[in-house]
Amino acid sequence: MMFMGPPGSGKGTQANAAQERWGFERIETGALLRKMRDDPSADSQRVKALMDAGHLAPPPLVADLVIRETRSILGSGKGIVFDGSPRTLYEAERLRAALMEDHINRVLVVVLDVPKPETIHRILRRWVCTGCTRPAPKADTVPGVCAACGGTFARRADDTAEVMKKRWEEYAFRTLPVIQYFERQGLAVRVDGHRSIPEVTEDVQRRIEERLQR
Repeated sequence: MMFMGPPGSGKGTQANAAQERWGFERIETGALLRKMRDDPSADSQRVKALMDAGHLAPPPLVADLVIRETRSILGSGKGIVFDGSPRTLYEAERLRAALMEDHINRVLVVVLDVPKPETIHRILRRWVCTGCTRPAPKADTVPGVCAACGGTFARRADDTAEVMKKRWEEYAFRTLPVIQYFERQGLAVRVDGHRSIPEVTEDVQRRIEERLQR
């Protein structure tokens, strides 16, 4: 399962819900890249600088990271929930080719549609667990302890209005063609993400159940 949509559309929230329901492993591209922040190598620091400025990491690097993680998980016999990946056409084509090479054909892409002003509003109020990266259920007050892992919540350094503008530019230029690519293959379904979380989750999981039953 792949969850795609603009920044702040709820991809992480729906990926968590799907992961919990079907027991799949989760691949979050941003989390894989953020692990590189502590790596002192020059390449890792260049990636960190790009992310902090709201730009996407180099597609070849991301594709290699995701494919390596994908094959590791599939090799254990588990399914995968992708959170916000792939984000460029290059990554999508590389990942799709790798899946076909490994005879993995059951793919569903869930596209969450949310208006730009709403996504910006959500991001600027977002708190994320420093342990498991799950968003806090409510953003209008300082969150307590994460119910999933017991971690604490914090604002992400790159959740700013300036960075959001960059993210939306990257999304429009790079990620929309990815969504169109999967739609042309008949692998994508669109869901209205501009509703309450329970409503969106119910709709998303109904679409997934329909696909799993085919």
